[in-house]
Amino acid sequence: MKTYPEDLFESIEFDLVKQAVSKRAVTERARERIQGLKPSSDFTLTTGDLQEVHEILGLYQSDFAVPALAAEDIKPFLLRLKIQGATLEGEDFLVIKSMIESFNRVHYFFKQHAMRTPSIQDKFAHLAPNKEVPNEIDRVLDRRGIVKTSASAELGKIRATLTKKRAAADRIFYRAVKKYQGAGVLADTQESVHDNKRVLAIEGAFKGQVNGVFHGSSAKATIFFVEPSETLEINNEITLLEEEEKREVTRILRLLTAFVAGYREVLRDFSTALYQIDFVNAKALYALDEEACLPQLVDRPHIALIKAINPVLRDFHKAKKKPVVPLDIQLDTRTRILVISGPNAGGKSITLKTVGLLQLMLQSGLLVTVHPDSTMGWFNGIMADIGDAQSIENELSTYSSKLNKMKYFLNAAYDKTLVLIDEFGSGSDPDLGSSMAQVFLRALNESKTYGVMTTHYNSIKALAGDLPRVENGSMQFNSTDLTPEFKLNQGVPGSSYTYEVAQQVGVDKRLIDEARNLLNESTVAVDRLLVGIQKEKNQLAHQRAQLASRLTELELLKEKQDLKIAQLEDKVRRQSAMNEQQNAMITWGKKFQGLVNEYAEQRNKKGKDEVVGRFKVYAGERANQTQEERQVKKSHYEKQQEKKIKKLTSAPVKIGDRVKLIGSRQPGEIIEIKKDQFLLAIGALTTWATRDKFIPAESLHGDQGTPKGKARGGVKEPEVENAVVATAPKSKQEAVAEKKKAKKSGKNSPNTAKTTQKEGKIVENKAKAKKPKPRKSVPKGPEKSPKEKLNEVAGSKPLKTTPPKKMTGKKKPDDLTPERRAQLEQPLKKVASPATKEAQAPRDTTDADLEKLKAFFGKR
Repeated sequence: MKTYPEDLFESIEFDLVKQAVSKRAVTERARERIQGLKPSSDFTLTTGDLQEVHEILGLYQSDFAVPALAAEDIKPFLLRLKIQGATLEGEDFLVIKSMIESFNRVHYFFKQHAMRTPSIQDKFAHLAPNKEVPNEIDRVLDRRGIVKTSASAELGKIRATLTKKRAAADRIFYRAVKKYQGAGVLADTQESVHDNKRVLAIEGAFKGQVNGVFHGSSAKATIFFVEPSETLEINNEITLLEEEEKREVTRILRLLTAFVAGYREVLRDFSTALYQIDFVNAKALYALDEEACLPQLVDRPHIALIKAINPVLRDFHKAKKKPVVPLDIQLDTRTRILVISGPNAGGKSITLKTVGLLQLMLQSGLLVTVHPDSTMGWFNGIMADIGDAQSIENELSTYSSKLNKMKYFLNAAYDKTLVLIDEFGSGSDPDLGSSMAQVFLRALNESKTYGVMTTHYNSIKALAGDLPRVENGSMQFNSTDLTPEFKLNQGVPGSSYTYEVAQQVGVDKRLIDEARNLLNESTVAVDRLLVGIQKEKNQLAHQRAQLASRLTELELLKEKQDLKIAQLEDKVRRQSAMNEQQNAMITWGKKFQGLVNEYAEQRNKKGKDEVVGRFKVYAGERANQTQEERQVKKSHYEKQQEKKIKKLTSAPVKIGDRVKLIGSRQPGEIIEIKKDQFLLAIGALTTWATRDKFIPAESLHGDQGTPKGKARGGVKEPEVENAVVATAPKSKQEAVAEKKKAKKSGKNSPNTAKTTQKEGKIVENKAKAKKPKPRKSVPKGPEKSPKEKLNEVAGSKPLKTTPPKKMTGKKKPDDLTPERRAQLEQPLKKVASPATKEAQAPRDTTDADLEKLKAFFGKR
């Protein structure tokens, strides 16, 4: 990629960004590579680098940190391993071992997160962890890099002998110290160590009285150091053994070096992979700290920044606890060049630098500090004229330097170039400089280059409004308190607020008025017009924000009202369905009740058979109607669910949203979005899914199922097996058998829901079923015939009371009240549960009753 001038990185402060990134690298190779970062015009290559950084950043954002990397470079050791017969030191092997273990940890880490880091996997695809080299190094060396005694049998033998000899030498030397101490010839220090040997410290006056080998004296020759003759022989033996130990250690290290040399290519690949991971990891850590992200990318010149932040400016303001105002700016085929005007210190130059810096960062493989919805394209060249470039050495003035740069721009700029010019047209006579700037602006526009320029000249603002593909912009300024707001208004030129700022700082009003009079009236009018436009722009922006806020409130209110209406409609529909079902049940119940009564009145078999035949016809019709109702209800529910799911699967989502797959109850989280694919983390697993495969976690049940016996949005139908219905009275034997069966069933299924009959309605007791109490056994009696049962159902016979047992109270059976006697003599048409102690009012026949009656007639 072509960049100009040579100090572009410094003037746009890209070098400060590279320094910040390099501080987060561990290896020297990675730091050097970061410092050498340059923007690339290769879209495919650089987007691959950006994707790697994006993947590791995603891990950090999900609280997964890359394992610690080995910092020391093993390149010098790899060069020595190439030399035949070379021997590495113990510390060298520890560095190699640390590097291999670091690679093994990193390899395992990215293998665990392979689904989330497909680009990183390419760095490890051809490599496998290595345990042989670390294990062999551990076998030979201890943690300090010293060869272990167990490394070889010979070394163990030598060191065992050395230990004994040294202990013996210490005993002999100690006796010599006692001897000469008693003779009074030792100095206060008594002993010292020279050449790894213990020596006696002899006073200078007695140096001739001690036999041994002289090893030197103190600085003033007052103390002489003598190895006593008693230890000479054993010390010589120790010296010979130490030489043997060194030779054996060297032999072992040479063997270990040869072993490791066999893995030299593997070690080189490991080191390269770690350095590359360190390089990418440093960029990801910088992105994490600066809240940078990967924007939408296009392979053409394009800039659409949303909430862009200059990271250098933010770091500078962070120390002062000052906020940074985000930037929104757009350059595309409709607006290729933006001319920004406004007051000094209003943010024009920062805006220009921010655009250039973020583009350099992106094309160098760094994530940028913008909103993820931003779109950034690719340029083949970035050129800038920022700051004062006058040179004493080259005898160039500020304006000469600007002219030289402008000449270069005109020769080199084309439709894939980004040009940044600060203070366009300045450095010379305002009128002459302005006219030259107008010519340059026309030429740059004809070359179809992209650019951002800042200026104070009204003539350039006017030209920008006339030229196609060129647009004015201004930095927002608070005209009330005369303070900059650092917001870019694209599409409107800005005033420099020269006189307003002068008035604020305290310049005499008389001087300001005099300056106004010196100006051309048209110039003053233009400046006033710009100030007025700026005020109107600010007012419109404020009104637009209010309208947007109100519109959001109204939309939210409308959604709430729509939801209430939908809930009410659903409630009305369910109530209507319930009413229709109840009416149908009442109608059918009356029909079947009539059949029951008619059956009871028949006195011959033919009549009864005719009633049974009609019953079967009615029962079949009712069954078909019930099935159709259920099918319609099910179809309606399925359609409603399809609509709900379609709406939920089309709702916008973003990274971090909690969702769950359709058909699953396990919630998960969106951790990455790649075009139309979404990476979901569900528990310890990750999976890619399209948008139509998952819904928000708080919306519907993941399985989309319907509880048994209940249709959502419909009416719950009573379950026949759990309902208590009116039926013919049973014989004592049947009652006892049913009680035993119920008791047994209650033991086997203690959690089965109970049902009780109350006021003619079936009520489901949803509390946990308690264990039924044991009931007293009832003596069996003769089983009643179907005719007797039918008579009881139809009420053809009055209820007979059992003769009372011996009364213990004063009241006798004949003392019953008339009401009680009438109640007992009343024919029993419907019999409730045996557990019911009080008489109950008649109720309408239900579907469950029909099933019971159908079973009853079927026996016959």
